[in-house]
Amino acid sequence: MAFLASLRGVATALALSAGALSAADLYLTPDGAGKKDGSSWENALAQASLNDAVNDRLKAGDRLMLGGGAYPNGSLKLATGGAPGKPKSIIGVDRGAGLPVFTSSWTVDKPDKGAACIALEPGASHFVVRHLRIKHYCFGVRAGVSAETPRSDLTFDDVDVEQQRHGYYLSHCDELTIENCDLKRYSKHGFRLDQGCNRVAFRNCTADCSEADLDWETKTELFPFGFTVNDAGAPSTKITFEDCVAKNNRKSNQGALKYTNGDGFVVEGNTQDVTFTRCRSFRNQDGGFDLKVNGVQLTDCVSTGNRRAFRIWRTGTLTNCFGGWSTAGLWCKEGGVTATRCTFHENQKAAVELDDKAGAPVVLVDCLISAAPKVELGPKLVELKETVVAPAGKPPGYAKADPAWDGTGPAMDAPAYPQKGYHSVKK
Repeated sequence: MAFLASLRGVATALALSAGALSAADLYLTPDGAGKKDGSSWENALAQASLNDAVNDRLKAGDRLMLGGGAYPNGSLKLATGGAPGKPKSIIGVDRGAGLPVFTSSWTVDKPDKGAACIALEPGASHFVVRHLRIKHYCFGVRAGVSAETPRSDLTFDDVDVEQQRHGYYLSHCDELTIENCDLKRYSKHGFRLDQGCNRVAFRNCTADCSEADLDWETKTELFPFGFTVNDAGAPSTKITFEDCVAKNNRKSNQGALKYTNGDGFVVEGNTQDVTFTRCRSFRNQDGGFDLKVNGVQLTDCVSTGNRRAFRIWRTGTLTNCFGGWSTAGLWCKEGGVTATRCTFHENQKAAVELDDKAGAPVVLVDCLISAAPKVELGPKLVELKETVVAPAGKPPGYAKADPAWDGTGPAMDAPAYPQKGYHSVKK
């Protein structure tokens, strides 16, 4: 038996080696070179061959190496994918003049007009896309509704988008990883899961709507959001956010509306199993985190300079979080929220605010409240368990209580209360 097992191990190793050896690289540059057969940089394919190279010439496990430079009006349709464990890869390469840059003609003055740069066709699965730059498209990456033929096993790594309506607008994508992707200057949404996306991880991504440009904020559309999980159809499930940042989601000229909106992170009500770890949200018009899902979990998160730092509509937990320099630190619709070792600092209206119809209290355990006019509003009480409301005469001793704090480092640790409230963490 041991001999047979050994033979099987050798056979498996040989099969894996053969698979690795069979993988191939194709090369492509904006203008191509030499024979233009894709066999090397010296014989690179040209831009016109892009979609043929990805969908017809690449086999499972192969890579398309994209040389740096401008790809005007470039578009990439991912239709024929790889195989489990053997994805097709599209990799941008800086050969001395920067990474590949796909450019088009979208403008914020006509936000609903323009192309999609990368389109995922129904069923397109087992793809890896890395190290690309996308500018002036209506959609940076688009995956439409495809319930009968969902896509799976997709990775976007360091694929940045600027000047766009939507950076990523995705439906029916499972086993999806989006990491190290930075979006800026969008008119509507940065990252949007529209419906039916399951087992999705956002890691180390940034959504900056305006870069604090006041003129841009007059041109954004209604409801600008950094990261949003929508409820347009089938629910999205098991969504994780790690080390992500959302900021400057604002539209300044909403004067005719009763309630102005613009949020950092938004999760709508039919979504299931959502967690946030070390995420930060700054200077959004309404919620830093606007979360309507049951059982949401936030750990080591920071939210400052918003109307409401944390807006929890249903139930959830906050652990070692900081909410400050907002109108309200923590707002709850239904109650049933527990905050443990959290700090709420210098919130103008309330450290904690409950809706008048809330059916359960908010429980603060080992929390710290400082420079706050009151703890709660409405008829429901907040339960304080081993929580400190710092008196004016005994400040917590923050190293630098600055509203411009970026949410990293120990500036808002409280030496006077080492066992209470938020304390900075290292990854």
